[in-house]
Amino acid sequence: MSEPPSHPNLSQPRSVDECMMGEVFYRAPIYDNIFSYTSPRELVRLGHSCRAAYAAFKDYSRGAFSINRHLSDFLSKPLLFRSLQARTGTLIAGSNALQFLDRIVYNEADLDLYVHPGHAREVTDYVVEIEGYEFKPHSKQPQDYRKIIVDEWNRTLRQDYPIKGVRSVLSLEKHGSDGFRKIQVIECTLSPFETIINFHSTCVMNFVAFDAAYSLYPIATFFDRSTLQVWRARPLHDGSVPIKYGQRGFHWFSALPLDTSLSTSFYPDMTRTVGDQYTWKLPLDIQGVDLRPQLSSSSTPFQFDPVTCNGWSLVERSGQMATIYDPIRLEMFRYNYTTGSAMLHLHLYRFMTEQGDSKADMISPDTRHVDSTFKSIEAGFELHSRRFDTDLAARINLCRKDPEWTPEATGRPNEGKGEGGRCDEGFVQLAMNEGIDSKG
Repeated sequence: MSEPPSHPNLSQPRSVDECMMGEVFYRAPIYDNIFSYTSPRELVRLGHSCRAAYAAFKDYSRGAFSINRHLSDFLSKPLLFRSLQARTGTLIAGSNALQFLDRIVYNEADLDLYVHPGHAREVTDYVVEIEGYEFKPHSKQPQDYRKIIVDEWNRTLRQDYPIKGVRSVLSLEKHGSDGFRKIQVIECTLSPFETIINFHSTCVMNFVAFDAAYSLYPIATFFDRSTLQVWRARPLHDGSVPIKYGQRGFHWFSALPLDTSLSTSFYPDMTRTVGDQYTWKLPLDIQGVDLRPQLSSSSTPFQFDPVTCNGWSLVERSGQMATIYDPIRLEMFRYNYTTGSAMLHLHLYRFMTEQGDSKADMISPDTRHVDSTFKSIEAGFELHSRRFDTDLAARINLCRKDPEWTPEATGRPNEGKGEGGRCDEGFVQLAMNEGIDSKG
C-alpha cells in the first residue's frame, strides 16, 4: 500500500518530538477528526505545538471555516451575496453564525440576515430574484413584501415588532432538490449590531460580516459552553429557549455565575468594542468579493464593515445582566452606531457641528456621509480618553441604583434611549490570545 501524499505545507520534521507529532498530523483524516472535537482556543493552541501540527491546523481551518461553502447550503452564489453584504453592511447572525464558528449543524435552522435601515429591499430583492426564494407573509402581512419595507434610511425606523431593535421580519422560503430552505430578512430599527446585543443570551451574540466572523463572548461560548441571559425590553417568558440551548450543549445562566472562573468570561462591567482583545475575530477570504464602491473620486473609501465601530458593556441591572449603550444617529453618518462613552458622544456631536452643518449645503446628498472618518474620530478621541475612565463606572452605579435609568437622565446629547457600551479604537485581530485565520 502506498503512503498517502504529505501535506504540501508540511516541512520535514527535524526533531524526535516533531517526528512523533508528524505521525499524527501527517494524514488529513486523522487530524481532521482530532481538530473537529476541539474548541477554537484548543484548536489554536494545538496548532501552535509544532510545525507539523501548525501545517495541519492551517489546512483544516481552510475547510472548516470556509464561509463560501457554509453559505452554499442556502445560497447558490455565495460570493455575489457577500458582495451585497459589503455594499449594505448586512450581517449574518443568530444560530447560523453560531454554527459556523462552532463547526456544527443544527437541523432545520434558518439563515438570518440583519439589515441596516434602508437596505432591506435591496437584500430581499436579491434573495427573491437571484436566489429564487418566495416571500411567505404571516397573517398580518401583505402579500407584497415591498409594502412592508421602508426605503427611507435617514432616520431611525419606528419599531413595529415585539423584539427590541427589530422593525419587521420577512420570511423567505424555497423548496428544491436539496430540501426545504428558509431565510429571514430582519429589518433593524437602529442597526444590526444593536439588535444582536439585545439577543436573549450571550451564546448567540456572534455574527458574520463580508470580511470576518465575530464572537463577542468566545471563551464562555466555545470553551465553557455557557450562556448568560441578558435583560430585554420583552422579558424571556418562553422556557423553550433555555431548553433548546441546553439541548445544544450550553449551560444557561439567568444571572452572573458566582464562580469567578465562569463569570470572568462574560467580561462584566467592562468597556467593550467589536474587535477588542476579548473578541474572537475570524478573518475570511474576500477573494472574489466586490467591495463597496467609492461614492465619488473625492470621497474617502469606505470599505470596512460599519459593525467595527460599535461598542457596549454588560452590567448588572436589578439583579439581571443588561447590555448598556447610547445610540449614535447623526446626519453626517450613513449608518447608526452605539457608544457608551458620554465624552465620545459629545465629541461626535461637536465634530458634526464643526464639519457637518457648515458644509451640508455644499455636498451632494449621496456623497455627504463620512462614515469612513469614524475610526479617525475615535482615534483622536482616544488620545484624551484616559481621564474619562470613571464615566462607565458612574453609569453602572446609576443603573444599579435606578432600574429606570436612561441616558437622558445624565443630560447628554442623545436622541433616544438605549442600553449598551463604548466605542474605542481596539481592533485586535487575536482570537483568545492566539487567533484563527481562515484564509490560510
